[in-house]
Amino acid sequence: MTHQWKLGLAPVATGLDMADNLALIKGAGFDATFFNWNPEKTEAWTNAAARVGLFVQSIHAPFSGECRVSHMWKRGEEGRAVADKLIACVTDCANHGVPVMVIHPFIGFKDHTPTQVGLDNYARVVEAANKLGVTLGFENVEGEEYLAALMKAFWNEPSLGFCFDTGHELCYNGGHDMLALYGDKLCHTHLNDNLGVYDPTLTWENDLHLVPLDGIVNFAGVLARIEKTSYRGPLLAELTLTSKPGRSDHDKYRAMGAEGFYTFAHERLKQALFQ
Repeated sequence: MTHQWKLGLAPVATGLDMADNLALIKGAGFDATFFNWNPEKTEAWTNAAARVGLFVQSIHAPFSGECRVSHMWKRGEEGRAVADKLIACVTDCANHGVPVMVIHPFIGFKDHTPTQVGLDNYARVVEAANKLGVTLGFENVEGEEYLAALMKAFWNEPSLGFCFDTGHELCYNGGHDMLALYGDKLCHTHLNDNLGVYDPTLTWENDLHLVPLDGIVNFAGVLARIEKTSYRGPLLAELTLTSKPGRSDHDKYRAMGAEGFYTFAHERLKQALFQ
């Protein structure tokens, strides 16, 4: 390893305001962060990050509820409304100097058929991102077909990027090498661990977002694959303190307290990636 990688983490501790979360993340040794989009909070949160010296690498666009991205692939007002929301998020990123918007191509496990309607809806978002200079980090989630269709359609667009989620690759993408497919467009990472598809009757419940080395992801291999790309930005982790229903994987994380967990996560990331 020749590049000196910087590490980042999204805030996860509840019961603390964002400024306190970000200060603890910086204090644990991280250099970058990202957070979910809240248009009423973007300015305050980016300012809070700047005050403690954290680089805000991305904002994660909404993908469920009123902004369920699966609607993008259907005809009608619902798809257009979701596209409008995503364009508003792109605009917020541009207005606050955030270079990447992470975006889910799809949500759901039953459908596997991309449509021209969906590509047309996403084209509006791509066009806006091109104009505003924001990179769209399309993430590998469930429904690989939708990601593949978007990457093929917009590969040559200036805003087209890829957000690589290590856990999703294992439990949603069957261990397929997503960087072999889209590494040329890598612009962001979601580093996290899981146990693979430990129960094939489950879907989102397999996506544990554990701290590295608490699952079976090969992080040394992950780093080797990333280093084959041209990406040299921060390596960001996306973790959680919440166990999936019927499980207790995350109890030990919560017991550490926010400061202890952030310090633990930083040490584990260094161990998993660099040792």
